[in-house]
Amino acid sequence: MANHQPMDTNTRLDRLEDEFETVKQLLISSASYTEAAHKRIDRLADRQDITQRQLDGLSVTVQVMGEKVDRLADKVDGLTDKVDGLTDKVDRLTDKVDDFVDNITIRNTVVNDVVLELRDSQLSTNAAVERLEKILEQLLRQNRN
Repeated sequence: MANHQPMDTNTRLDRLEDEFETVKQLLISSASYTEAAHKRIDRLADRQDITQRQLDGLSVTVQVMGEKVDRLADKVDGLTDKVDGLTDKVDRLTDKVDDFVDNITIRNTVVNDVVLELRDSQLSTNAAVERLEKILEQLLRQNRN
């Protein structure tokens, strides 16, 4: 049988003190870790508050921008209505101009026909005047003789 000597009290006390020191170091380490974790949590909470304030500010900005977009859309709708009205007026004016041009074209054709008839008539009149002059000259010669 192996010779086991019972631990003496001092050895046991030394061992217990070592174990208590280890537990104490673990508790101190745990407390430090917990304190550091609480500080990190506090910093995260502060950052979360900042982020929330920024999100709230962005929300307000988005709402204001949405209202501006709505007003702009209303203005665009109003301008679109005006442009549509102007387009209708331009279409009506274009129709009137087209009718006017058609009328002028028809009148020009009539005037050109009249001018041609007048030229023909003028030529006929000139020819008749020349014949009359010749006849008058003959008559005058006959009278003189």
